[in-house]
Amino acid sequence: MGARFLFVLSLVLSAAAAPTAQAVRTMTFAEARPVLAALGDSVPAALRDRTSGDADATWSAWVKQRDAEIRGRIAAGDEDSVVNLMLYGTSFTRWPRATPDAIAASPAGATLDGVMAGRVADLVTAIESPGGDERLQFARQVVERHGVAVGPQSREAARRYLVELRSRVLSENERYVRRLATAPMASESQRQALHATVYRDRGLSSDTSLRIDFALDQALAALRERGELTRRAVQRVAVVGPGLDFVDKAQGYDLYAIQTIQPFAVADSLLRLGVAERPAVAALDISPRVVAHLEGAQQRARRGEPYRLNLVLERDGPGLRLDPTLVEYWRRAGSHTGEEIATEIPVEQAVQLRARAVAVRPNIVLDMTATHLNIVFERLDTGAALDLVVATNVLVYYEPCEQALAVSNMASMLRAGGLLLTNQPVPVPASAGLSPVLIVAVGFGQVETQTGPHERGDSIYVYRKA
Repeated sequence: MGARFLFVLSLVLSAAAAPTAQAVRTMTFAEARPVLAALGDSVPAALRDRTSGDADATWSAWVKQRDAEIRGRIAAGDEDSVVNLMLYGTSFTRWPRATPDAIAASPAGATLDGVMAGRVADLVTAIESPGGDERLQFARQVVERHGVAVGPQSREAARRYLVELRSRVLSENERYVRRLATAPMASESQRQALHATVYRDRGLSSDTSLRIDFALDQALAALRERGELTRRAVQRVAVVGPGLDFVDKAQGYDLYAIQTIQPFAVADSLLRLGVAERPAVAALDISPRVVAHLEGAQQRARRGEPYRLNLVLERDGPGLRLDPTLVEYWRRAGSHTGEEIATEIPVEQAVQLRARAVAVRPNIVLDMTATHLNIVFERLDTGAALDLVVATNVLVYYEPCEQALAVSNMASMLRAGGLLLTNQPVPVPASAGLSPVLIVAVGFGQVETQTGPHERGDSIYVYRKA
């Protein structure tokens, strides 16, 4: 029996056994009632003081309106991604990144104003002929979606629009900093609550990074050591809001094609830890662009094509010392879901970055599903079946009421004993049946700031379904 036949047969069997996309349904008022009752004054005004007779209709009308408002924030998040590309990308321009360190290290005479103007001009020109560059294609779509034509005759209009976007994003960033710095913090719980909702009015950006996957890997390892993952093999996992690696906000990693990381990283960690044999990962995202990206990966996997995963991490420098455990995670990430392949980065960036690439096996891709879902109001219509739900850098974009509804929806998809992992403490309604299990603090390294060295990291909060 030929090797080619066996390879094709393995793909056919993988496709046949691969999980099919699940139906999605909206949370009913009966399911939301105990969540709302526990929130007290945090319940939106539109849902208060309603008689039982019109409660269902009131709930449906509010969900429809609020769902549309939340989905409307996706467009603002797309614009945020274009601004990040404009400020930090390196593939379309020779201007330094718009950061103090990069400008200081550039040839004499470079100023912030000059860098800003040069980068906008270069991006306007680049999107006129994007070729096969996904980021430039996307930036062009965002500009055209705003009603601005792209071409030599309309460069000034495109430039003005991009400058307006940049001004909005930078002013919003300042507002978030002020919100954290000036809000009253009478207690630790109030401080945590403030951080947990700091982006409640921000655009829903799809950006992601490798660091949070390292934190999840450390949390999963701690759970295995406690015996939480060895009582029963992990078979079904949901990743809420996996996002897309569009461009890093600090370093400008646009050296490779747009990719998603977390679904593959979680599967790799579970396989490495020996707590899963063939994890089926459901990626649930509110952004149609994320879902379309994963569906395209699956189409290619059916043809036997692997998914290329690019893993990039900064090198230590005068102002940065990465945690050795993070570096070790970068070295082995993807080793249980694919094979390492050659990668190259520009010489001028090789001194700043470490880079690896992994070809994720087609069968791993085919064991995943992608579903368009708003976790605040929607859930998979499958009953309690998941062993694990992961939601990182997602709930911070919502108000406490919306967070509680989202947690209830995630809990509804977990089996008894299943685990929810987030990177922030969240309101847990009693009706969700979740109880805290563990908090895992993970360090990323030390960064030198104007006020001295600063430790950076994240924490993973784990809850178990009764």
